[in-house]
Formats: sequence, structure tokens, C-alpha cells
Amino acid sequence: MNNFNVYLYTFVGPLFKQVFSGSLNKLPPVIILARHGQTHFNQAGVIQGRSDSPLTPTGIAETRKMPDLVSKFRPQAIYSSSLGRAAFSSSIYSQMLGIPIHFKESLAELSCGEWEGSRRTDVVGNRSSIRSGWFDRPPFGESYQDGETRLRPIVDELCSFTDYSCKIVLAHAGLNRALIKLILGLTVEDSLFIRFPHDTVYLIQQDKSLSWLGLSTGSGQGFLREIE
Repeated sequence: MNNFNVYLYTFVGPLFKQVFSGSLNKLPPVIILARHGQTHFNQAGVIQGRSDSPLTPTGIAETRKMPDLVSKFRPQAIYSSSLGRAAFSSSIYSQMLGIPIHFKESLAELSCGEWEGSRRTDVVGNRSSIRSGWFDRPPFGESYQDGETRLRPIVDELCSFTDYSCKIVLAHAGLNRALIKLILGLTVEDSLFIRFPHDTVYLIQQDKSLSWLGLSTGSGQGFLREIE
């Protein structure tokens, strides 16, 4: 693999139970964690945050292939960021899988404040992550920790279902790092550089095992990690 490492992670029950007060059995059998398709800002190396950009032809084509990858899990609903790039990507999943979308403001990408619209290299150089640490905030923007705070209600909602059906959560690279940390109780060090390619989903099983499935990344256990 060219620009990421593969990390295997074993989760223990007590760690997970510190994150949620409810029963572990309330977690759906599979949570499919997805990212929106590639946008023109992504392609040009421009920081998006809460600002938006349409999907590229590549982004649309890849997103149209993703529902086939996850259809075998029989997802019953999509929980999506309401930002345009995520809403459009979710509409493709919805149309191809025939399932409803629930738009959630709390799933919007972390704000990058004054950096939005700037080229990444002008702001952070060659660093793979916009934020240098979990508590780091761009000027007038949000940290990963801020994202964790606003994600707690949606995580509680995901764990409160009584039908135990598979759910898709479609959001953004930065926000997804905070979400996966919150769900699985990962350390800051493990969460900070989890890689979220546009064409790859993470599968969070009820037994807390984690795996990925993607068009360009294949499949495997654990998570993909950026190389700093």
C-alpha cells in the first residue's frame, strides 16, 4: 500500500462500556461508516470544512459503485450529514438500495474556520491531517474533541434501536475519526490518523470488531492509517 499502514486493533468490553451507559447488545449488528464521494475541492487540495463543493465525475462514479459493496449487509437506513456533498452521496445510496435517509446536522464536517477555501499546502504544508492534534482548532474552527461532543446524541440514537438492523452513517473524514473513536473507545493516538478514503467503508460489528471494504483498498481487519 502506498500511503497508509494497516493497523489491527482489539477492543475490550470494559473500555467500550465506559463510553456508553446502555447495554452493548443495543449496538446494531453492523454500522457501515462511509465518506462522501470525491469533490472538486478534494481534487484540488482545498480545505472544505463546513463549506461545500460538488462531486467530481470520479466521485460520482465511485459512489455509484459503493451500494453494491454493502448491499449484502441489508442496511435499512442512512444517517447522513446534511452538507451538500454528503447529501448527494447519500441520495445515490438511497436510490440504489431503496432505503430512507435521515439527515443530521451533527454529522456535518468539523469546521475549519478561516482556513476554509485555502489550499492545504498553504496552511499545513505536507502534513496529511489539517489538525496537528485531537484538541487543535483551526482559527474559529472546531477540534476533533468538539466533534465528539456534538456526536454523543447521534451515537446514543444509534445504540437505542430495537430493530437491530444494519445502518449506514455517511459523513466526512474528520468527523468520522471522532465518530469511530467515540463508538469504539479508541485512544487519541489511534484515532488521529485513521484513513478514510472516499471509496472505502468501515464495518463496525456488534462484537466491536472493525474491518474495511473498498474499491481501491480491498478488504481487511482493523483500520487504515495515514503515514505522517
